[in-house]
Amino acid sequence: MKETFTFSEFLRLCLNKWKWFAVSIATFLLLAIAYLVITPPKYTKKAQILVRDEGGMGGLMGQLGGLAEIGGLVGMNFGGSNVYNELYAFQSPWLLLNVVHQLDLDMNYTIKGIRNKDLYGESLPVTVKFKNINEEDDVRMKLDLKKNGELKVYKLKKNDDKYDDELTGRVGQTLKSSVGDIEIMATPYLSKMKDDEVTITVTRSEPMAVVEYLKKQALAMVVSSRDASIIDIKCKDKSKQRATDIINAIIAEYRKEANEDKDAQTAVSEQYVLERLASLENELRTLDQRVADYKSRTMMPDLEVMAKAYAEGAKDISQAHMELKSRLYMVEAIRDYLRDESKKDELLPALLITEKEGGLGEQVQAYNSVQLQRSKIIASSSKESPLVKDIDQQLSAMHDAVLASAENAIKQLKLQLKGVLEKENEGKQLLASAPKKFIGGLGDERDWKVLNEVYVFLLQKREEARMTKALKNDVRVLTPPVGVKKQTSPVKATVIFGALLMGLFVPACSIFVSERNKRNKR
Repeated sequence: MKETFTFSEFLRLCLNKWKWFAVSIATFLLLAIAYLVITPPKYTKKAQILVRDEGGMGGLMGQLGGLAEIGGLVGMNFGGSNVYNELYAFQSPWLLLNVVHQLDLDMNYTIKGIRNKDLYGESLPVTVKFKNINEEDDVRMKLDLKKNGELKVYKLKKNDDKYDDELTGRVGQTLKSSVGDIEIMATPYLSKMKDDEVTITVTRSEPMAVVEYLKKQALAMVVSSRDASIIDIKCKDKSKQRATDIINAIIAEYRKEANEDKDAQTAVSEQYVLERLASLENELRTLDQRVADYKSRTMMPDLEVMAKAYAEGAKDISQAHMELKSRLYMVEAIRDYLRDESKKDELLPALLITEKEGGLGEQVQAYNSVQLQRSKIIASSSKESPLVKDIDQQLSAMHDAVLASAENAIKQLKLQLKGVLEKENEGKQLLASAPKKFIGGLGDERDWKVLNEVYVFLLQKREEARMTKALKNDVRVLTPPVGVKKQTSPVKATVIFGALLMGLFVPACSIFVSERNKRNKR
């Protein structure tokens, strides 16, 4: 028969074996202290940034006020940045890889001891560069460095291969080794070394492995306020200065890449607009001469004045006709651009798509984004890369989809234009009694207005491209990288408190299990 085991009996047993608790607590406290002594402290830096509207045009238009309306800039689609899209851009492996290369984060310098000490910034006396290694290679070596610049390199290891090289020299020299040339250069802080001689463990890691470490352990990026487009960036590192440098480098690299992408798209659109403007100028000059010759020959008054003689609705029909012709002209231009095989790998002139085309504009933006991604990958590898071929297949499918959308848009616009022309013909019937010279000049007058409307539209797009290029995409740093001077991990109070709990839990659990087994046997 099992005997009951009350809490009071359990408490009495624990008090009788208080020495167990004393030994257990002392043991766990010693382990906790040893952990705090051995584990290098980490510090956290935090920055807060505000993602501005792309190009900053919203703010500029607000400042221009009425001048924008007078200048005909109202209604221009300057766009805006989605804060979550920008968050993904900040976390991009490509961006972080550039940061790793800029700050040489793939190189780690450590002085071994009871607590390892990472060297960075003002504590780093020399820098090491392995010249004949691949991007994926991991290299490790020992470096004995004296304050006078003499050094010794040994215990070389490349990936899984170890080498018995022992090299001597001075800083500023390039040493020949089994892993290739090793360049060791002094920093301004070599002469400020506290010890006459130190032993530094130099480790070179694969850059992409460092990127994965940054993403998973060192960095934390979140949207703190979606309404205000604010992003918080935190970096935890053994070096306060390195944490600060990483955050600043990420922000600088984001600015650089965002502006390069925007400049690339703007340049394509601007070049296309300039070419079309030159072509339209020639057509307008021809029409100007024909209209002028006809008026001079027939002594006809201004068509604008005569048009007011019939129904007021004709004005609306004319405006609708010009708008549809303009839209049709631009969509047909995009379609011809897509059919041009010589421009297969180029960006599409997205600025030519109006908001009324809706889905077509979104498809063009998506196509340009993938095209930019392909260009970046080719810059770091080659066109024969499997990733480039996959993207080429994706681009081919997107190209066909955009072309199909353009064809559909053209069909829809032609149908709409047909309806407008039918209404216009009804209006013309009202002018059956008008002089033939008026009807004769109406075609050229209308064509001139259509081309002039397209010409003004392209002029606006040209100015938009120039203003977008001048007003760079930017982020406003609300709070630069800051943080408390105390370490953020390991937290001493938490570690000590955890050790006390474990010191109480282990003997209490042992006593409970032992006493329960005894009572079960009785």
